[in-house]
Amino acid sequence: MTTIETLQNELAQHGRVEIRFGRTKQFLRSAGTALRLRRSESAGPQVIISDHGLWADTHDFPDTVVPWARILEVHLTKVNVSSYIDVSIRSADSPGRRRTLRLPHMLTVDPEALAKWIVMESMVRGDPI
Repeated sequence: MTTIETLQNELAQHGRVEIRFGRTKQFLRSAGTALRLRRSESAGPQVIISDHGLWADTHDFPDTVVPWARILEVHLTKVNVSSYIDVSIRSADSPGRRRTLRLPHMLTVDPEALAKWIVMESMVRGDPI
């Protein structure tokens, strides 16, 4: 299991952290693809955290990195047995508006540790309200 210290060290050394789906999600995706229930998805990183900001491979996340200064809040939301990370950001076109985006779940990093780390990085690098 990846710890906050591991994530911090990787960011400090490489300037970015790439987080992929965990084995359970990979297994489910492979089984779904084999049965043709789902289309094949990219095996690339699902979340990238860099010195510049945050990006996730979801349909509602912007195509470019969301800068730290636009990240307002990070919440861990539990739905039944799954935990989701919701990120509230300032809208790029109108800074007074906010959008809430959900990061993919079933990643290789524990959602609670990842949410805490994103909050810590946002406090250091961002410009929270």
